[in-house]
Amino acid sequence: MKKLKKTIVSLLLTLVMVSGITPVSNLTGTQPITVQAVVSKKQTAKFVRGVDGDTAKLSVAGKTYTFRFLAIDTPETVKLGTPVAFMGKRASDYTKSELKKAKKIQIQYEKGNQTDKYGRKLAWIFVDGQLLQDKLVKKGYARVYYVYGNYKYTAKLRASEKVAKRKKLGVWKNYKAAFPDSKNSSNKSTTKKKTTKKVSTKKKSTKKSNTASSSYVWIPRTGSKYHSRSSCSNMKNPSKVKRPDAISRGYTPCSKCY
Repeated sequence: MKKLKKTIVSLLLTLVMVSGITPVSNLTGTQPITVQAVVSKKQTAKFVRGVDGDTAKLSVAGKTYTFRFLAIDTPETVKLGTPVAFMGKRASDYTKSELKKAKKIQIQYEKGNQTDKYGRKLAWIFVDGQLLQDKLVKKGYARVYYVYGNYKYTAKLRASEKVAKRKKLGVWKNYKAAFPDSKNSSNKSTTKKKTTKKVSTKKKSTKKSNTASSSYVWIPRTGSKYHSRSSCSNMKNPSKVKRPDAISRGYTPCSKCY
């Protein structure tokens, strides 16, 4: 009888090991499991058209999709009703150049997070084996942003951002101009005495500054010149901004207007 029981127990254990079922005794008192980022296999893509510094149209398996680069944000250049932000054009031009000249483009998804609310594909983009998001962050053309999970390459991007920020590259030269809607772009460390001095200085220089600060110019959605009139150079939907703002964003005067 004892031999029969041992034989039955042995058969049950063998069945458990073969089927991969976890024994009940191992389920009690289990330790929390650290969830690792899970990504899909890389897929080959082809460049179709650039949209912005962090957005492009790519073709995958014969179908064209709009891809929003995961975990980064570049200054605006195509948002309706919003002027081109500082470093926006440089970031956009760099992205288009990298994708256009790349011999091999690959995309990789974070599983469970493949599209945004606008229907754009969210993915990691690789050009000739290098992560494009990281290249943008290293040059200061992008900030690490829109991170809503344990993404695979987030730590890599944050390390690159730390260096770019310390060296004041790209957007870090004038963060407020690059991302005017950001809450982390103001420096509120002035004392009351300093504020009083600044006010008095402004009063003295009001006449000199009024002319410059009230002067408005027109800037195009693409291009590097600012204009005195909206009809110059056949601009389409230009934005009206103050001249000092245009200059701070890297624009120079149009030779036809000035």
